[in-house]
Amino acid sequence: MKKILVIGASGVLGKLVCIELLRIFDNQIKLIVTDYKAERGKKLANSLNNNVQFKYLDVNKVENVKRVIENIDIVVVVLKQEVPNVQKICIDNKIICLDVTPFYDFIEKVNELNQSAEMNNVGSIVMSGFFPGLSGLMVQKAVSNFEEVTEINVGLLQNTNAKAGISGILDMLKIISQQVKFENKIISGFTKKRKMYFLNHHKEKEVRLIHHSEKILLKNKLKVNSINYWTSWNVNIFNKLVSLLRRLGFFEIIHKFGNKFLSKIVKHNTNKNENAFLTVEVKGLIGNKEKVKIVSISTFSDYHTTAMVTASLTKIALQKKVKGVVFPFEVLDLEELLSEINCPNIVIEEFEK
Repeated sequence: MKKILVIGASGVLGKLVCIELLRIFDNQIKLIVTDYKAERGKKLANSLNNNVQFKYLDVNKVENVKRVIENIDIVVVVLKQEVPNVQKICIDNKIICLDVTPFYDFIEKVNELNQSAEMNNVGSIVMSGFFPGLSGLMVQKAVSNFEEVTEINVGLLQNTNAKAGISGILDMLKIISQQVKFENKIISGFTKKRKMYFLNHHKEKEVRLIHHSEKILLKNKLKVNSINYWTSWNVNIFNKLVSLLRRLGFFEIIHKFGNKFLSKIVKHNTNKNENAFLTVEVKGLIGNKEKVKIVSISTFSDYHTTAMVTASLTKIALQKKVKGVVFPFEVLDLEELLSEINCPNIVIEEFEK
C-alpha cells in the first residue's frame, strides 16, 4: 500500500483531505497525519481510521521533517509555509509533493526548485484545490476549441455559510485586499463590478474584480493577455460589508488578531447549504466567428471540493510520472479529474452563445 503523509491534517481543510484520501483510495493506503501538537494529532488519527498513524512534525525543523518523510510515497501539504522546506526535502529525497497554497509569492519560491526537481525526476504540484486548481482546469477546458482568445473571465460565487477554517478566511481577505491591474490601470480589489452567469441561478449575479495568483500562471502558460478573476458572496449585504471593511483598512486589523476575532463572528450552520459556484467565460474566435463559451460548475462545498481535488490529484500523481514544479492543469484535464472525484453533488454545464 502507498504511504501518504498529510502535513496540516488537523485543520478544517486538512481533515477533509484525509477523509477524501481514504475514500478516493478506498482505504487501500497507509495514511500518516502530522501535527506539532501531539495530543491533537493523535486524536485526529484515532477519529479517522484504525490504520491511520500519527507522527509529530514541525515544518520549521528541517531534521524533523527529513526523519518523518522517510519511506513516504507522497506528501500532501495543507498548511502555510514561509519557505518551501517541505518541497525542498521532498525533492532531495525523490518524493512527490502536493501543496494547496494559493499565493504566488510562495509559488515563486517553489518554482526556484524546478531544476532540482527535474534533475531528480520527481514532481512537486502546487495550487491544488477549487479556486485555484479546478478553476485553472476549467479555463483549460473552455479555451480548447478557440482559434483565438480575446478575453477570459473567471468568477467564484461564494457562500456565507461555508465551513471554512480561519486560515482560509484570512487567505480570501488577503486576496480581496490586493490591488488589481485592469485595462492598464491599477485599482483597488473588490471594487469593480460586473455580472456573470452561474449554474442554478435564474439571473446573472454581480461579482467584483480581484487579483488572483492563478491568473499569472495561466497568462504565461496559455499565452492569453486578458484574463480577469471575480468573486462575491451569495448575500449582497455581506458583499457591501466586506467592501466597507476593506475601504476602512479593517482587513489589516483582522490579520493581526484574526483567529480570536473571526472565531467569534464566523459561524457555520449545519442545517443550511454551503453551495458554491464557479464559472469560466471565454470570448474569442471559433471558425472565424466571434463566440462566447461558458463552463460552469456547482458544488455542495468549496472547501470539501478542494479536498476532493487534492485527494484525486494525489492518486493521479502517483500513477503518472510527474516531473518538475507543475500546476494541476499540467497534470490532467477536467474530465479526468471529475471522473476520479466521482461525486454526484458536483455538476458541470457548458454552452456557447
